[in-house]
Amino acid sequence: MMLITDIEQLKATVKLNANIPFESVAPYIADATDIYLEPNVGAAILSKADTDDALKEKLCRALGPLSMSLATDELGIQYGDAGITVQNKQGERSPASDTKIAAAKQNLYFRGMQALDRLLAWLAARPEEYPEYGEYAESITPGGCLIRSARQYQDEGLVDIDYSTLSYRSMLPVLLQIQVRNISQMLGEEVYLKLLQGDDSVKGLRLPCVRYLANKCAELHTSQTSRTQRLNGTQPEFAPLIRPLYTDQTDTGNYYAAQADFYAGQIASWLEQQNPQPEEGDGTPSALDWNRRDKHLFASF
Repeated sequence: MMLITDIEQLKATVKLNANIPFESVAPYIADATDIYLEPNVGAAILSKADTDDALKEKLCRALGPLSMSLATDELGIQYGDAGITVQNKQGERSPASDTKIAAAKQNLYFRGMQALDRLLAWLAARPEEYPEYGEYAESITPGGCLIRSARQYQDEGLVDIDYSTLSYRSMLPVLLQIQVRNISQMLGEEVYLKLLQGDDSVKGLRLPCVRYLANKCAELHTSQTSRTQRLNGTQPEFAPLIRPLYTDQTDTGNYYAAQADFYAGQIASWLEQQNPQPEEGDGTPSALDWNRRDKHLFASF
């Protein structure tokens, strides 16, 4: 469906200095709806906008800038028999530089994604009025993930992402990978399954695991290698906003790496307290006690 149907509606969300024909921007509006809006709010919410003015206004505030961000690279050129051409009129206006065009595109994208993030928070705060969104949000969050929302990521994980649902969703694949690979191996299959099922016997383990997940994910997103790989692309990026409670300018290490190590230690301590297995009175858990004559991974003859 087309939420913005004429050029005047588009002008209410972005600055347009010329009378651009609506037919020139309509394809970008349709693409922005398919790329950004529907995957994040669901088709049911888009359909509801026909009869809900407040919802439609918020959707259009995100859709307008995102549409023009997609259109920016192409609006200044024309396709014809002579190939790709640009207007060359002397006088009133001259074409903007590539730097200004890139800055405008990035700002439009940032504005649109910020408006979309505010829309998602607005919908989530009204579950009775918009139950369709709650059902859709739950359906696109993989089952079994210990962190189910941006609010839980920040309030329980103690990592500031500005309560951004878009940031949380962009990090979901990494969260699941860390949970399946790291946490499941630290806990063992039996304890891990109990944690997923919400068993009371492992209730004290849930919070350290959530905080380990959040900080380990933040470590990977803020590492120098990850930032370099993400920023090498030419497309603007709506990166997760992750910041620690304080910053030590003299520390060249990763703040979140240290926090993840701390919570991994808490998990190990909990497991040790729940399942003590001393060997010959030394108090060392047998699973970790390899420094003995009769316990070696390899033997030489």
